[in-house]
Amino acid sequence: MESDSWQCNFGYGEPVKLGLVLEAVDLALSDVEEFSYVIDAGLIPQFDFLDEEILEEARSDGRETQEELLCYAYECYGSVPVNIDAVQPAKASCGMSSFVANSSISTVIAGTGEEMETRHFQDLGGTMSFARDFYVVYAPVIFGFIDVVLDHPLRVGGTGWDKIRQMAKK
Repeated sequence: MESDSWQCNFGYGEPVKLGLVLEAVDLALSDVEEFSYVIDAGLIPQFDFLDEEILEEARSDGRETQEELLCYAYECYGSVPVNIDAVQPAKASCGMSSFVANSSISTVIAGTGEEMETRHFQDLGGTMSFARDFYVVYAPVIFGFIDVVLDHPLRVGGTGWDKIRQMAKK
């Protein structure tokens, strides 16, 4: 997902426009687990703001379309993780969303030691439907406090600012 208003500014040069990648991930360790799907969300630079070296690597890997090039950047370089349920906590959204997808909410301890609600889905179709119908609505809220999102340290080191700077045009 992209919007012209989704951007960050490093204090020099033009702002870098950002996109939000939503990925359905199956965490099942066996075929009998229910509610094993979660949605991972991450920020990356929009296509026109991606570093040319990343795009050249992707092309040499056989990627051609804009979508394939963006997928390569996301898969190989990662993203700045975003928890959309932190914007609209999962339990608070149950009334509106319960008819959209069959889901279960659990509380987990994040890497920072904070409690975090996580929504788990029963199947891929419900997961993608929920992402399109619900998370897309709340995504723009993230950009109201993008500085806070990018200030968070990443598990691989650095901050979100560092990740976007690494992936953006120089």
